[in-house]
Amino acid sequence: MPGLDATAEEMHGLFLEDLSHLDDVRVGHDRVFSDVATPVEMSKSLAREIQPLEELLKEFGGSRSDHRIFIPLPSALPDGLIVEKLASDEVDIIRLIAPEKFGGVLRKFEMPEGRRLTGASWEEGVLSLTMG
Repeated sequence: MPGLDATAEEMHGLFLEDLSHLDDVRVGHDRVFSDVATPVEMSKSLAREIQPLEELLKEFGGSRSDHRIFIPLPSALPDGLIVEKLASDEVDIIRLIAPEKFGGVLRKFEMPEGRRLTGASWEEGVLSLTMG
């Protein structure tokens, strides 16, 4: 153990030799970081999942008109296809679940600004979403 004449460098060296006294601090830090980071990461992940409509249309060769969105999908999908709408005051978020096409992966997108999903239909391999 150094005496009162120890230098700062010597004291720092001894401090770094055994950091077990910081284990409680490290555990507390990890817990706080996890508590804060987990909700932030979940929120960022959800935001990333929402794909711009134009990107989704490009991916599937789809198109849109003033009142409809057309998304071509394989004809084997109608039985497993799920279209869900999450409505908020500002915008409708549409979630498509097509297990055969996406392997269980979801596609989410926002309806165009000021438009709401009013209906969905399937015809000859094309999902048609009506906007109002």
